[in-house]
Amino acid sequence: MTEHTPETEPETSSPDVDPAETAQEFAEPERTGVEVVDDVLASMRGLDESPVDEHPAVFESAHERLRQALDGPAGD
Repeated sequence: MTEHTPETEPETSSPDVDPAETAQEFAEPERTGVEVVDDVLASMRGLDESPVDEHPAVFESAHERLRQALDGPAGD
């Protein structure tokens, strides 16, 4: 006869992670010292509180601004 072991549900959160610490960690992003990057990070704060259908526009804007920063000033 085969022994049947009951399936256990996967653990959804680590007992070592404090949700309050995680929330604080993302509440104030570390400053990079690069103004454009810091502005983009700031523009994404609170994204989890906005409707999901608004997220693509925020990400597209952030992506464009970061690409422009990497490309450098026009005419270089």
